[in-house]
Amino acid sequence: MRLPIIAMTWLLSLAAVALWGAPWWTVGALAIATLPFVVARFGRQGAFILLAAGGLALLGGWRFQQWEQREPPDIQRYVGGSVEIEGEVASEPDPGLMTASYEVAVSHVTVGGERRPTNGKVRVTLNQYSDYLPGTAVRINGKLEEPPVFADFDYRSYLARRGVVGTMYFPKVAVQSEPGRWNVSRNLAEARLNLQHSLEHSLPEPEASLGAGIAFGRDGNLPDELYDDFRTTGLAHIVAVSGSNVTLITALTFLLTVPLFGRRWALFPAGFAVGGYLLIAGLSPSVVRAGVMALVFLVGTYLGRPQSALSALGAAALAMTAWSPAVARDIGFQLSLSATAGLIVFGPWIRWGLRRAAGRTPFGQLVPSLAVDVAALTLSATVATLPVTWVNFGQVSLIGPLANVVVEPAFVLAFWLGATAALAGLIYAPAGQAVGVLAYYPLAFITSLARNGAGLPFAAVSAPGLSGSAAFFGYAVLAAFGWPAYRRLAPSAPQTVLRSDARRRRRVLVGAAAGACAVLVVPISLLPARGPGALEMTVLDIGQGDAILLTTPGGKRFLVDGGPSGIALARQLGAVLPHWERSIDGVFVTHPQEDHIAGIPAILDRYQVKTKRDTGVSAAIVSYTEYRIRAANRIEVHAGDSFETDGVRFEVLWPPADYSADDLNSTSIILRVTYGEVGFLLTGDSEAPTQRQLMVLTDVSAAVLKVPHHGSKTTDPVFFTAVHPSVAVISVGTENRFGHPSPETLSALAGVPTFRTDISGRVTVRTDGKRISVTTQR
Repeated sequence: MRLPIIAMTWLLSLAAVALWGAPWWTVGALAIATLPFVVARFGRQGAFILLAAGGLALLGGWRFQQWEQREPPDIQRYVGGSVEIEGEVASEPDPGLMTASYEVAVSHVTVGGERRPTNGKVRVTLNQYSDYLPGTAVRINGKLEEPPVFADFDYRSYLARRGVVGTMYFPKVAVQSEPGRWNVSRNLAEARLNLQHSLEHSLPEPEASLGAGIAFGRDGNLPDELYDDFRTTGLAHIVAVSGSNVTLITALTFLLTVPLFGRRWALFPAGFAVGGYLLIAGLSPSVVRAGVMALVFLVGTYLGRPQSALSALGAAALAMTAWSPAVARDIGFQLSLSATAGLIVFGPWIRWGLRRAAGRTPFGQLVPSLAVDVAALTLSATVATLPVTWVNFGQVSLIGPLANVVVEPAFVLAFWLGATAALAGLIYAPAGQAVGVLAYYPLAFITSLARNGAGLPFAAVSAPGLSGSAAFFGYAVLAAFGWPAYRRLAPSAPQTVLRSDARRRRRVLVGAAAGACAVLVVPISLLPARGPGALEMTVLDIGQGDAILLTTPGGKRFLVDGGPSGIALARQLGAVLPHWERSIDGVFVTHPQEDHIAGIPAILDRYQVKTKRDTGVSAAIVSYTEYRIRAANRIEVHAGDSFETDGVRFEVLWPPADYSADDLNSTSIILRVTYGEVGFLLTGDSEAPTQRQLMVLTDVSAAVLKVPHHGSKTTDPVFFTAVHPSVAVISVGTENRFGHPSPETLSALAGVPTFRTDISGRVTVRTDGKRISVTTQR
């Protein structure tokens, strides 16, 4: 009882300074002022506890206020100017759609030719294929800017809490030295990135990113809209490196293995889960804190003494915030502490209540005790973290408790299968892909539940503008209920015992569940293996660029261009390819510009691509360099080259073998794909001069036209007349800065059914060789 009281007083002193700007001595003085009352009511023992709590509260308040009032990093003086900085990469890459960002710990700055020592961190944003590991010494030249503040997110404050005071966008970077082989940060980061790449090779998107987030905290590639769905359904914690996440994995692993190994031996796989997570998640401070929280709960569960576990949790919280006051403002720590406390204090009582309630229902005999335990853990963690999530995310998920109860068993499966797939893939890629097929199902279930749950009416209630004070009073209410729950052990509820008829009913339920799984597996996994039975052209919605997937009747797949973003292309392919498909029969690069080639290197990493075709034209851009590194055994193609597969004929119409031009658009491959009586004309970024030459050389008529150059006005209207399409598709980004498609092009296509990816999303044109049908994503 002593340690929880002392820890709560310590944390209260930090909250008083952080939330209300109170003097550092406020809570300690108030505690000591109550000494006469405590002596009268509780005697010497109470006085001793109060004096210890008050003294530590004074120390905690002073320590935290000193940290709050610390001087800003020296590098902040140079924000707003062009500088040269020297320092070390201090983080793994944080991916964006077309970028990768790093935190750099700065040691020196050069301004006006003068080199000076400095300190602080800068966030540097680079090309999506930049590749630096922690510990790499770099020299960077560029403009140091103040981080922005967005309408719905204070990005500046977020970075400031991490010690980052400036940003640099696409500066010049020179590597001064690489980290040594024995650099721990480098090795852990490299291992995590290799595990992530292994998962990307074994699973489609977004399941690969979700698996990486669950298994080792690398969730940066999750789509923003999906992450919003996770928040709406109260599931965002499962992809965060937090104590709530690790504690739930540990606790559920313990519960699931108790029936197999017994209570004593089940401690070992649960402990292995904690240790393994700490290693693959990188041993960063947040990960170590999460591991400590999980071990505290595990030991308390094993001993069956929640009072001891809460004392250990209090001691851990006090030590962490004393060592680094910044921890107190970290939302991951807040979620970790509150979730673990909820599991310890409320978990046994909720488990008792659920078991009693289940026992009184007509179907109580069918409810396994394990399911009740899982529900109790989930509900107690959800209730305990409610004030933090409400204030920080501006909403409360009404379906969160139910969603978490349903998701948690799949969550544990996703963790273990995802981690196994990543490790197996490092050893032998086909083995990782085989495990990835199994891991896909729980991961896809979680994403599906989040998407569908977020779409329900009143899934969440918005509560914008709430302050930390609201969270504090929320926890005051929880503490009022939690104190008696902590002081008294929950009664023992009888375990569910299945009678013989109940066992038969359970077998029926298991059989029904297996049948339901089969119904899902057949259309999701088996039917796509036959191929579509027709030629399909899917124009992928990858923003301002081109990426077209051609699927032959027997299921062979060819990708024409890759758009500007590797992750955007991977997400689109994950949406249209069978989840088990990790190979592509061929890739065409029409010409080496960012909006056509930048996504291709990432796909060459994720998929086994059998052939790579391009014109041999080069460009001085990072994406082309990365493509050439990965594209072994390239095939150069020119006008007149052709091949046939699965009854579909591919013909290159442009450029001629001896053609050269300064304008890369003029060198773009123009490809005709024919199946039966129907032809598709894929025109890349070709423009009017090229089109006029082509019309002289060959018949360009086609039933389906991929409109040139995203619908820009550079197309000769006569070309549209010569093609005379029945269907036209424009690949274009929403509200792009070029104003594509142009009114002139749309006017020239008047009368032709025209589909645009910025309006319709993915566009799929299908033909059996005679008839044509079109479907759109939206």
